[in-house]
Parts: sequence; structure tokens; C-alpha cells
Amino acid sequence: MNWGWKIVILYSAFAIMTLAITFYFMGQKVDLVAKDYYKQEIAYQNQIDKMSNSRALAQPIDLEYDRQAFLVKIAFPEQGNGSQIKGTIHFYRPSNADEDVHFEIQLDSLGLQNISVEALTKGFWKVKIVWTSDGMEYYDEKVITL
Repeated sequence: MNWGWKIVILYSAFAIMTLAITFYFMGQKVDLVAKDYYKQEIAYQNQIDKMSNSRALAQPIDLEYDRQAFLVKIAFPEQGNGSQIKGTIHFYRPSNADEDVHFEIQLDSLGLQNISVEALTKGFWKVKIVWTSDGMEYYDEKVITL
């Protein structure tokens, strides 16, 4: 076999490999953007106001992950009693939106909420917390790795 045929075989193998990789990645699911992205973008000023309110708190939200007990412990600021705080906690999985989980805020008498994360997939999670207290809206976001 002369060098001409070797070049043809090498080029053909490269082209086939490139096409195979292209078709493989075109079939991959990507969930890095919300389904209602444009609607969220228009209402983002409201989100900025909530984040500013959260940053202005004297005591920020404290989120701690207990690896032994598979619990996420969230302590809310002490401005008003726990019955006045209402909102949601969203465990957001950037790599797979089907794994997202929502919880209602239900504080105990100490203003804490414990959430079991034993059933969640190991890996990177964003915990998005939206709450209302004394008529003010707040938003905070923390990153955890299970």
C-alpha cells in the first residue's frame, strides 16, 4: 500500500469520527436554561429587588449540609417569628431539570427547617430560597454539593 492510500484512509477515518461525535452530541439533553426563560428575564428587576432585600439583612440565611444525616439545615433571619415567614425552597439541578425539587417553607419553633436530601442525586445543586417576611420579599441562592 502506498502513501496515497494511507492518506485517504486517515482522512476518511477522521471524517467518520467527526460525524459520529457531531451526531452523538446533537442527541444530548441540555437543561441549563429554564423553559420560561424570556418571561423570567422580563421580570428580573423584581428578582434584583428581592436579592437586594436579602443582602440588606443584618443576619443572612444560614444553609448547612450535614453529610452524615443527609440533611440540609436552613436557618432564617430572626426578624419576626417563624409563623410570618412564607415561601419556597427550590433545589435546582443545572444538569437535569427533571430532578428539580420544591419544598414549602415550614419552620420549627427555632426558625429552622431541615430537609432530607437522601433521595436526591449526588452532585452539584443550587438551593434557591424565595420568602416573604413582614411584607418584604427576599431571595437567596446557595450552592451545595451532595
